[in-house]
Amino acid sequence: MPDRNNEADIDVLLNGLSPLARQASRILAYLAEFPDGLGGSDAALSSRVGEVSAEHVAIARRSLLAAGLAMQVNFSTKLIATPETLRNLVENLKGIEAYLRSHTDRNVVELVLTEPGAKSTLRKAIDSLPGLSPIMFQTSDVFFRLARAAKRDLVVLAPFIDNQGADLLVELFSICRPGVHCHLVCRPLSEPQCGEAFLRRADDFRRIGVLVYEYALPSTLPSGRETFHAKVVLSDDDLFYVGSSNFMGSALDRSFECGVLVGGGAAKELSSVLEAVRSIAKPVRHY
Repeated sequence: MPDRNNEADIDVLLNGLSPLARQASRILAYLAEFPDGLGGSDAALSSRVGEVSAEHVAIARRSLLAAGLAMQVNFSTKLIATPETLRNLVENLKGIEAYLRSHTDRNVVELVLTEPGAKSTLRKAIDSLPGLSPIMFQTSDVFFRLARAAKRDLVVLAPFIDNQGADLLVELFSICRPGVHCHLVCRPLSEPQCGEAFLRRADDFRRIGVLVYEYALPSTLPSGRETFHAKVVLSDDDLFYVGSSNFMGSALDRSFECGVLVGGGAAKELSSVLEAVRSIAKPVRHY
């Protein structure tokens, strides 16, 4: 079957793949040499290409199918595009990558989701729609990325913590490199929706040297206090997550959660805000 060189479809493909131009160019360059590679699994192809994830391959596969450059045959994907077409696309993607390197926005924002259970109905519905699907589907993976990236400070705002969340917090703070200051801002440890799970792992938090702050102040508000509901993980003043996910099992892997990973000028602004939060919060000296 000949290529369907429809310019509109090609434009849609390039626009859809532009956020991962570097990875997509590697995948298409490999397929130009080894077209049968698309017939296997996403994981198998990603391991052959190198420096790309199975999710990157899945997005490239869906884009090729949507553009008419590949077709589904039973349970396998057959490449229709010629090597020449793929090489032209690779050059276009390299150009997009170069442009994005030299024309960066003040903030770089990536969508982060937690899927409500493995193989959820929501995930199937998202994957069935045209266009680029979110690249990051597990919020906890982003938390680990932030912990590993921290060079000076890792700051976590967590109003609600359960046992699974406390275990994750211990793991995140544990993987920080030596010398990184670990900060946890929470609601009062005297309250069960935060304190019970935290105190169960108190020895581990002490061993790591986590600096803990309780943010709940007397106020004239109808609730009688000033506190917080934000969920934030900040790595230095460079990169942060903000979204709906609490440090609770229901949020980490059983509910649909949505947030963003942001790098750029907004991280410096948020760093200042969180410094202000810690300045008015109550440091927990002994826990």
